[in-house]
Amino acid sequence: MKPYKNIKSENLGLLLLLARVTAVFGIVLSAMSLVAIVFKVIFSGGWAITSSLAIIPVCVGTLFASGLMAATVAIEENYRLRTVHLLNNG
Repeated sequence: MKPYKNIKSENLGLLLLLARVTAVFGIVLSAMSLVAIVFKVIFSGGWAITSSLAIIPVCVGTLFASGLMAATVAIEENYRLRTVHLLNNG
């Protein structure tokens, strides 16, 4: 599983790699927080899960930042391809 596998970039390859690594980190962090919440609910009776719920905004923010980086790469690549097309046909 490779996040953003349909996005390719000639100029911003490092940013795309960072977006992919950040997405994987966010997914792993989300899975770990869900497991922690389940364990807290099972072993503490469900009342002490507030500390586990605090990590959810971090997970969402990480995935959002990853999406912004990937969108930036996709927009730049679209403009680059459009410019190349205009220069070749113009």
